Amino acid sequence: MKYGFFDDSYTLASKGYTGSDKMSIQQFITMGIIFILIIVGSILLRKLKKDKMFTIYKVLAITMPILEIVKMTFSGVADMNHGEPYNLGGALPLYSCSMLLYFLPFVAWGKGKMQRYSMAFFSSVGLVAGLSNFVYLSAAGWYPLFTFGCIYSIVFHAVIVFVGISLMITELYVPSFKTIYEGMIPILIFSIVALPANFIIKHVPNNGSNPDYMMLMDANGFIPFISDFFIKNNLQILFSFLILFVAYPLATAIIVLIDMGIYRLVKIIFKPKEVKEELVLDK
Repeated sequence: MKYGFFDDSYTLASKGYTGSDKMSIQQFITMGIIFILIIVGSILLRKLKKDKMFTIYKVLAITMPILEIVKMTFSGVADMNHGEPYNLGGALPLYSCSMLLYFLPFVAWGKGKMQRYSMAFFSSVGLVAGLSNFVYLSAAGWYPLFTFGCIYSIVFHAVIVFVGISLMITELYVPSFKTIYEGMIPILIFSIVALPANFIIKHVPNNGSNPDYMMLMDANGFIPFISDFFIKNNLQILFSFLILFVAYPLATAIIVLIDMGIYRLVKIIFKPKEVKEELVLDK
């Protein structure tokens, strides 16, 4: 079956697409290539001056919200054309990865603590949010790999990963144990909006789907033996707190330890070369 590049999820389903590209060999090859390009690109960007790097972040901070509006419009028009309610439970930019839209401007233009907290987020939880979609590319469940709906998701998450990795490789941000709590601050700030939004949308009639923003309602179904217990016993809010105050900090701590290992590896690889170049210049 031939799929149109701008086919919406309803049209694709009517054409017989059932999510075959999700977790497929094509997906892993594509995401693997993108990941390699991000690493290589970040290494090459080490030669840029810091202000040039921040120019890149500024361009992304402007471009990504525009693309998000295009995507939301695309999704809304599809719902309208097929007589369905707007997907309040799934189409709003309230996911963990959506934090790119709100905190990248702090990286690009910010100063002081808020810039540092934002950098910590992208270098920790942001990497988890981005890389998780490299493996579990949820958009491919509704859109074939090389259609607008899926390519947008790929680009969006690739940008999150690029920001986090490039910040560390270019040494604009050096991960440390402080990154664990600094990276959590944007998460807690964002949850002030996402958490009540989940419960409000859940009780909106015909909201399009059940909300699970920031994975605070059922963790995207990854731990049903835990989430089902809380939901069945009307303890949904306690599950949300469990994810927010236990799962997120744990994920942050793990990725920060990995970050610190990667940073040390980068220093081992590049430091001898940089010292040698400095000696040549001194002569």
